[in-house]
Amino acid sequence: MTQEVRTMRGFVVLVVDDDTDNLELAARIVESFGCSVLKASSCADALAILDSGAHVDLVFSDVVMPETSGITLARLAHERNPGMPIVLATGFPDAIDDVTDSGAIPLIKPYTIARLEAVFAEQLRVDRGPLSS
Repeated sequence: MTQEVRTMRGFVVLVVDDDTDNLELAARIVESFGCSVLKASSCADALAILDSGAHVDLVFSDVVMPETSGITLARLAHERNPGMPIVLATGFPDAIDDVTDSGAIPLIKPYTIARLEAVFAEQLRVDRGPLSS
């Protein structure tokens, strides 16, 4: 078990993707980091979760979704909670400026699980120091 897994335990991540298979896979990966996961299949579902008062430490979303993009989700989520970290995954390098303009952190596809774990640890401000014996 890595230091990140131990120190990410207790954090809640809202995972958003319109593709059911991708949503389930992403949720399982995030759970492997030690995080609890809330799942949403659309921007509207994600906003409903945020508006419900559920505790969320980080939002992880795809950029390209029908009806409302992850970029719009990031802007709307930041209106509700300006300090919440939001990581947006995209396979389109041209979207990076829009992602950062929305206040989110871009994660370029394809990415490794280790890279995703490192980005989450950084955004959650997890101490990733060496393990003590």
